[in-house]
Amino acid sequence: MTAADLRRAVAHYRELAPRYDHYTRRINGVRERTIAALGLRRGEAVLDAGCGTGWCFPALAAGVGPEGRIVAFDPSPEMLAQARERPTSSTHVDLIQATGEEVRLPLAVDAILFSYTHDVIRSRRALENLFAQARPGARVAATSTKLYAPWLFPANWYLRVTHRAYITNFDSFAAPWSLLGEMLEDFRVETHGLTQHYVATGRVPAR
Repeated sequence: MTAADLRRAVAHYRELAPRYDHYTRRINGVRERTIAALGLRRGEAVLDAGCGTGWCFPALAAGVGPEGRIVAFDPSPEMLAQARERPTSSTHVDLIQATGEEVRLPLAVDAILFSYTHDVIRSRRALENLFAQARPGARVAATSTKLYAPWLFPANWYLRVTHRAYITNFDSFAAPWSLLGEMLEDFRVETHGLTQHYVATGRVPAR
């Protein structure tokens, strides 16, 4: 993400943070499916990349248990302030204010979640940074918005308009997972032309 895009994104989320969970409540189901696709186990460390308000924390904590650990980063201080209030039982949570390109993780993680982080997964530098700090073979799951089939152009126009508050980079909006597909092993995408959602999964290659 360029410096200009980052400033614009942080400005957007400064306004959205208090109402973000309410505005995005219709995607809760696909977020839950994506977390389930990680197959988390007790005692593992999971990274919530671009964690926002921490909506995913309770489900991640349920997967890794009190012996596990959640590492999460976001560039928006207002979104992180919301995340700090998120209950996670007794699971330890590391919150870091940083971008995907610059974040330094406190440990190698076993799994990575990209939940509605289009700008992050469209940054090769961010993905290279995050995957280099994960365990070899770490499981990855991603979800976000994509375009419908091309013939549904009115719906696609609507998606572009309504997502300007959440996305600064509409690069590859028809297939947002393309960089993940290049960089991960065992890569799969579940989606179809009549939905705006997808769930992509894969593994960080062994180094």
